[in-house]
Amino acid sequence: MATEIKENRKLSPSEVAELVEAYQQGATVSALSERYGMHRQTVDHHLTRAGVAKRSQVKMTPLRMARAKELYEQGWSARQIGAQLGVCASTVSKKLKRAGVEMREPHKRG
Repeated sequence: MATEIKENRKLSPSEVAELVEAYQQGATVSALSERYGMHRQTVDHHLTRAGVAKRSQVKMTPLRMARAKELYEQGWSARQIGAQLGVCASTVSKKLKRAGVEMREPHKRG
């Protein structure tokens, strides 16, 4: 299973301020990770260093899990489901596997 490695991107002080502001306005760590081209943990570290009180993480409740199974059976990818439910694709995959869902082979990107 290949993992995408992102380069260590340095943010300017004004970019860090924008990142913090976006998070405080409701942006998720995953969305900020995509926007700034860095890993979620790096975004989390910026928020911690800025003294930001972080929101609790979204959990895969039984209702969300049922919806994830439904969408996966309709052909949605874990990434698409994660975006829909506000969780990481890896969380969706792990939870579906633990629930006994037979996983499809991931699509190769060319």
